[in-house]
Amino acid sequence: MPQPFNQHILRGKVKINLIDMLRTKHNLPLNALRVFEAVGRHGQMKRAADELCVTQSAVSQQVRKLEGLLDVELLQRTNTGLALTPTGARLLQDVSGALDSLVRATERVNLDDRVAELRIACPAGLASNWLLPRLGGFLDEYLGHEFSLEPIAVYPRAIPAEVDLAITYGKPPVSEERVTRLGKSELVPVASAALVGAKSLPTVHDMLQHTLIHADDGAEWRLWLQLAEADGARSANNIYLGTGYHMIVDAVRHGLGIGLLARRFIEDELEAGHLVIAHSAARLEPEYYYVVRPEEAYRTSTGRVFETWLYDQWGQG
Repeated sequence: MPQPFNQHILRGKVKINLIDMLRTKHNLPLNALRVFEAVGRHGQMKRAADELCVTQSAVSQQVRKLEGLLDVELLQRTNTGLALTPTGARLLQDVSGALDSLVRATERVNLDDRVAELRIACPAGLASNWLLPRLGGFLDEYLGHEFSLEPIAVYPRAIPAEVDLAITYGKPPVSEERVTRLGKSELVPVASAALVGAKSLPTVHDMLQHTLIHADDGAEWRLWLQLAEADGARSANNIYLGTGYHMIVDAVRHGLGIGLLARRFIEDELEAGHLVIAHSAARLEPEYYYVVRPEEAYRTSTGRVFETWLYDQWGQG
């Protein structure tokens, strides 16, 4: 006698078979996953559609298709737009990581076949004292790059067009979604060992007997002295070099006086004893460094690889 039809059991079997099917590589809904990643990253259908060069209706259809295949709700439609469900948030994180891995994989293939152009913009001081000394390690690992560097001012008023990545000192004038805060670098009063000897000076007063070298109108030194409980104190001699951080570093190296330098960028010279922290009465961290990416549609795989390498190098500091 035939068994009675059980719709619930049949649905259960269909769902189990569907999940098993999705676990195989050749059945993965890659296009729907890519569309969902763009929607989740932007938080709206229209911007995802613009990035992918398709209609908003096509984006919505792909997301519904993915939700149907997985039998879960990935996005919630609210009065203010779209919001990821907890399941959607987990999937977005995993899919984003997988897509980044694919980008890195294709980049490595491309580097074997052609020269990749890498265009970076950053302040000259950061370039000469931190980036360039480390760049050889990047170029050794990623052979076949043509590297070009465009210097920009601190607190830039604009980011150069057609660069793969920019690093700024001070918050850049671009949209928040293009910016990642890199971190700060402590400014410390530094002199050459030839000028002050191998050890820090005993007091702030002793330090002020030397020439102070300024990267601005004196504001940073005034702030440092205020933090060192020497508010209003002044050096008898001052040098003002508003032409860039690298000029301050060169002046300190040549023994012209004491300058406020980013400790991160002179660690090797401090360790070697060529430079000396003149006094450690205060800790000054005035501003952040930021990484600036192009608009998503103009990002390159080379720029993504360099950005990952940059975060790793900064973290080692």
